[in-house]
Amino acid sequence: MTPPSYTLADIRRHSAFPFSDWRTEDFEFLMLELYWAERVRAVLGEDMAGFAPLYDAERDGNPILSVTHSGSLRGLRLVVNENDDAKPVYPEATGPGAFYPLYAFLNSGRLPDGETPVNELVLLVSLDERVSEHVDAFIRWHCIEGKSVDEMEALLLKYETDFGQIDSDAEFSDE
Repeated sequence: MTPPSYTLADIRRHSAFPFSDWRTEDFEFLMLELYWAERVRAVLGEDMAGFAPLYDAERDGNPILSVTHSGSLRGLRLVVNENDDAKPVYPEATGPGAFYPLYAFLNSGRLPDGETPVNELVLLVSLDERVSEHVDAFIRWHCIEGKSVDEMEALLLKYETDFGQIDSDAEFSDE
């Protein structure tokens, strides 16, 4: 018997979408996990075959999805990002007091052996379709195109600056 498969369109049509009760409803948590797994599978396409799960999804959403690729030494971790403090939401608000449905950064992760380092892209994400093209682009650049750390850092900085997450005139210290 072949298990059922669901497309992103199927998941989006579900009556509970965008699964806002995922913290208290097991079914919605599982649907949210399925959404992110299918979203990553849709972006990676045939490249998904090289990625293996690193951690199970955690009930608190950290992570909701975590995969690594032992050949490219790349990792991807998605963490659910919710507006728990009821901050004003981007694009109506910007800057440190605003809530953004996507934060992205690079991290030093490990393969399942616990020893081998990987270049990990971490996405703190809300299920907000307004940022879907950016989520997809970051995944594609990091996991498929294999952009260097410097290239990814430049793309992340451009995103943060363009969306007002940081002040483009701010000076950063290396300390």
